[in-house]
Amino acid sequence: MPQSDIHNRYELHSGELQEIIGHVPHWIIRWGITILAGVIAILVLVSHTIRYPDSLNAQALINAKDQPQKIIWYITDPLVTYRTHVGDSQRVKVGDTLVSEIDAAHKTTKPVRARVSGKTYLIKGVENNPKAFMLLVVPTVTSYEVQLKLPIKGAGRVKKGQRVLIKLDPYPDNQYGFLEGYVSGVVPVSLDNHYRANVTLSNGLVTNTGNKLPIQPLLQGTAEIMLDDERLLSRIFKSII
Repeated sequence: MPQSDIHNRYELHSGELQEIIGHVPHWIIRWGITILAGVIAILVLVSHTIRYPDSLNAQALINAKDQPQKIIWYITDPLVTYRTHVGDSQRVKVGDTLVSEIDAAHKTTKPVRARVSGKTYLIKGVENNPKAFMLLVVPTVTSYEVQLKLPIKGAGRVKKGQRVLIKLDPYPDNQYGFLEGYVSGVVPVSLDNHYRANVTLSNGLVTNTGNKLPIQPLLQGTAEIMLDDERLLSRIFKSII
């Protein structure tokens, strides 16, 4: 077959094929547009119906109302000596003499007395100073308060009664769980570039998995505050904008 005939037949078939492909029936277009519009309408309806809980992260602090007493002294002057009147792991009460500073040059003695009742801990070499000595009196914790440091951005959305989930740094939540509570009050004044909120724990220091955490003078962690629910559609538009 001559080369020109083959070329002409190829062009003929190619043109017929393009005509078939290019001629899409109108009913297919109409149904496609209808189905697409229906899918979009369903997505908009579902997004408008579903409410998505918004949240705000904050720093959590659990402080015992009776904090430990800390005494630090340094041996730098050969004429000044220190005498400890208590040993390690000893129980003391308010008013007991803990440490005396003796100035041999002026023949004076200055006692340091216990301001709280509790258990003593003697530590040598603190704050990167091997010559330093520390005496701690750690009281028995009977009550504590939970505070949140709120970031300035979004702090105005925090309200009394909102649910709070607290994860403590010393106790990983994947092993110990988290504490649950609610906002009991908000301080409407910025302090140290933060707003503050108070939290009441629903089950004390018992986590959602049933683990009872030991009471300590200070515990730190992160908190997630459950703000008012927001429609999913609104969150989508906000993320786009």
